[in-house]
Amino acid sequence: MMYLVLTAMLALNVSTDILKGFSMVDRSLRVSIETSEKRNANLHGTLEDMASLNEEKVGEWLGKSKLVKQKADSLYDYIQEYKVETIRLADGSKTDPEGLVINAQDNLDVAGTYAIVKGNGKILREKIENYREFVKEQFNNDSVKSELYDRIFNTDAQKLKDGSSRNWENGTFESQPLAAVVTMLTKYQNDVRTSETELIQYFISQTDASDFRVNKIEAIVIPESKTVMQGSPYKAQIALVALDSTKQPLYFVNGVQLDTAAKGNLVRSTGSVGSYTLDGYIEVIGNDGVAVPYPFTTEYTVTAPSATIANMDMNVVYRGYDNRMGVSVPGVATEKLRVTAEGATMEKKGNEWICKPSANSEVTINVLADMNGKMTSMGSQKFRVRTLPDPTAFLRITDSNGNRIDYLPSGKHKLRRQELIDGTMVAEYADGMLQAAFRISEFTLLISDARGGFTASQSSGNKFSDSQQRTLLRLKAGSVILIDKIKVTGAKATTLSYPLITLP
Repeated sequence: MMYLVLTAMLALNVSTDILKGFSMVDRSLRVSIETSEKRNANLHGTLEDMASLNEEKVGEWLGKSKLVKQKADSLYDYIQEYKVETIRLADGSKTDPEGLVINAQDNLDVAGTYAIVKGNGKILREKIENYREFVKEQFNNDSVKSELYDRIFNTDAQKLKDGSSRNWENGTFESQPLAAVVTMLTKYQNDVRTSETELIQYFISQTDASDFRVNKIEAIVIPESKTVMQGSPYKAQIALVALDSTKQPLYFVNGVQLDTAAKGNLVRSTGSVGSYTLDGYIEVIGNDGVAVPYPFTTEYTVTAPSATIANMDMNVVYRGYDNRMGVSVPGVATEKLRVTAEGATMEKKGNEWICKPSANSEVTINVLADMNGKMTSMGSQKFRVRTLPDPTAFLRITDSNGNRIDYLPSGKHKLRRQELIDGTMVAEYADGMLQAAFRISEFTLLISDARGGFTASQSSGNKFSDSQQRTLLRLKAGSVILIDKIKVTGAKATTLSYPLITLP
């Protein structure tokens, strides 16, 4: 009954000004549609003219353009029919066949009836989804375009504040003023015509996407790497941009002509560390028989072998813990590296190495790299070995809103008795720097008594036992409890304590 009353009040609150606003927006959208349709006709005509001049080059894109028009017209016409039939439920025999005039603009029932009761909303949603996927496919599923059209033609279920959801049909049409629904449908028609425009423009741009235009000839040097390790050769490709393949250029580097059989492939030794410059030119015989030189210059650097070794968690390594190590050598793929250690084992995992120390004080990590079939030392680094620090004990609770909280008495959260009883003792590193796993095997619960002392009971896991929970339920407000002798196993075996808790 209350829902009916609220619905009736909503109907009374759809003011004339609001309805006029929907009408103004609808008229504006129709003007935009007319403009798009004229533009689309011109674009289709442009493609047809281009195809008449070059069928082989443009024919494919003209065919795609016609398919887009067919798909767009089909969805546009269905939405137009949908609008008129929805209006007919409200206006009856007075219905405008063009859907431009709406007598019962404030009607809140017919949109839901036509969409949900008669099932037409589901059909419309499926047609919009099919068109959306078609448009994305025409853009070769480009990620930017796909994201754009997923938003424009979004038909996802709508999430409500209470956590539930309702489908697109109910969210779009149920209890909505007829004027608003018609405007929304016109908006979809405008989106269809706009997407048609963008697709045809895209097809036109693709007709010459593979054309190659040249307005400059330039000599370039393409090195495999500008940074070369000592002992490894410097390799580079010297090429002439827009080179005529029917002519054989000559290559000169630092005053010396290269062997023509090398076709510009340059190999130089790197015996010393330092920076080096290559100057030269490529000589081509022009159509008039005159040799034309195209100069070039480039630099490269020869460096000593080096490796970068980084502990991704800390500046030290810990016993009993999988220390994740990032090891890299500039210009060398990780699969060509061999990493060993003195005082530890090293295990490759993806692009990282896991270091497990066995020594008590120091670990040395050594890196070798496969350099042209030869294992070359890239360096080493020493790390101190430390014992894992003790974790911090937390009482993990779930508040009334379902939020997980790691509770400490010094925090801002005011603990409720039931949150305490349902809580779980956990042990973790508070700063999150180390991702070690711990398990709590037992803890002792101490409850203050009338004599000023404490009564102790032991839990066999990380939860309060049944008897402990019953005791906590009976305690008076202001009672003090202590959780002590928290035994932890896992990455490290230790015993922890927890601050005093005063029951609310």
